[in-house]
Amino acid sequence: MKITEKASYIKGLVDGLELDPKDKQTRVLKALVDLVNEMAEEVCDLEQCYDDVCDQIDALDEDLAGVEDLLYDEDENDNDECELCGGCGDDDAVYEVTCPTCNTTIGLNEDDLSDGGMTCPNCGEILEFDYDEDELDDNEAEAEEAEGSDEE
Repeated sequence: MKITEKASYIKGLVDGLELDPKDKQTRVLKALVDLVNEMAEEVCDLEQCYDDVCDQIDALDEDLAGVEDLLYDEDENDNDECELCGGCGDDDAVYEVTCPTCNTTIGLNEDDLSDGGMTCPNCGEILEFDYDEDELDDNEAEAEEAEGSDEE
């Protein structure tokens, strides 16, 4: 039974008592019954507003979850994919270079090395690479062998 139904039931009980309308106690009792009816209506209105607000919050939460998925899940996956460079998302990174200025370890691939240099993403220092193409092929073969032994 809802609160408004209970208030109506009490009002019906008081009306069924056939009390003297001129008696002071009857007037107090009817005033209390009217007060209970008004309070029951206010509580029902508040419950409806509460339900509406909860529905809006749930909708906002779902929308925000979608936005968070778009923004954060991609970044988290990128960090897990690349261990050499600390999260650049470059699956081809097979070489490590440490910046002499800020000591940041940077993951590089063959394309980065073939450019002959780059700017440190952390401090802006210009890094130059002096390598021999044969050394690159030897290092690549060693890296492939290491990957093969890790998988076993």
